[in-house]
Amino acid sequence: MKLLASLNPSSVAIEAVRVLLERANCQKVLEAIEEEDMINNLKELDKLPDGITAIAKELVEYNPEYVGKIMACLNPSLASLYESQRIVVVAFFAELINQKCGGDMSMVEMIVNNLLGRLVDANHIVRMLCIRGLGNIASAGEDQVQKYCTTVLSAMMAGMDDKEDPEDNITLESMSGLSRILTQIDESSIRPILVNITLRIRPCFEKQRASVRAAAFMLFGNLSHFGDGPSRAPFLEQIHTNFVSVLLHLNDEDVEVRKSCKHALRQFGPLLGSTSINEMFQKHLIVDGNLNYGEFMYDLTKVIIADFIQKINFFVMGNISFFRSTWPEIRSNAAIFVGFLLGNLPKAQHSLITKDHVCGALTLLLKDPVPSVRIKAAEAMSLLFEY
Repeated sequence: MKLLASLNPSSVAIEAVRVLLERANCQKVLEAIEEEDMINNLKELDKLPDGITAIAKELVEYNPEYVGKIMACLNPSLASLYESQRIVVVAFFAELINQKCGGDMSMVEMIVNNLLGRLVDANHIVRMLCIRGLGNIASAGEDQVQKYCTTVLSAMMAGMDDKEDPEDNITLESMSGLSRILTQIDESSIRPILVNITLRIRPCFEKQRASVRAAAFMLFGNLSHFGDGPSRAPFLEQIHTNFVSVLLHLNDEDVEVRKSCKHALRQFGPLLGSTSINEMFQKHLIVDGNLNYGEFMYDLTKVIIADFIQKINFFVMGNISFFRSTWPEIRSNAAIFVGFLLGNLPKAQHSLITKDHVCGALTLLLKDPVPSVRIKAAEAMSLLFEY
């Protein structure tokens, strides 16, 4: 009895998997997952999907003849009462699509239907893995993408609306999946939902989790592929609406967010209708390069004033809304952006700005608890001496 009490079901199951792989002559699979220590991921629920994904990947590579039989064995467990079992199945199925089902594309339809059926699962990890699997259609080839694009796009949109996603994992998978699929679908497929997608991702620009912000800006940039046709006018409006946010996060505290913002600006630069702004984006916003944010913004505001004078007050008010940002860096960026816009604005156009509101907002920012923010607010106010 003491021996039974000391047994760990997870360890016993993992050992069984190891022995099974040996007996089935899947030695290369076992060596691959042990070399990467993926077998130990099976012990913890939060790492379980990674472990199963690794096993699926190696099985497809070294023993694809077993994939169909394993699918048949796993399929009934999709309706299991145990969450861990459903997680195992959807993680395995998701990776199979990523690996093109070992060349047997006849499996794709069954897997897609099974994943769609679990999008309403009570467990958020299962829902996230379903979204990941559907996004992996991007790896299955152009024919499969075209076949399932409408279904997958609908699933991704639903994923971004998931209300029980406390850590934004489902949202992150949805945006990452969309970014992958967008490179392979026609403009006509995305046109009806293009603006809707931009509206859905806009709140993600200000999420606390950096990876979510980065994925949102990356997706926004990728949507530019569809902004130069019949959708140009509505998408251009979305660019202007989110222009300030992208420029402020160009100096985000997280390096991946900064890279995503550079990517986005370079992508939609040609759509702005300003040769000068586009040239600045293409010349200075090298994704892996270093950017002197202050100098860049000072020069950029001059071009914005020259080419978008009618939108200056709109951009100024957009910046002021970021004075309440939770990040000191963004509050600082917004302050100096406003300062450069107003400081470079010709006297003849001063009437375009609601000066009292701007000065009042900057005065409040002088009381910010973070010294670096107060410094930028003071610097911005020093540029307003002609008002």
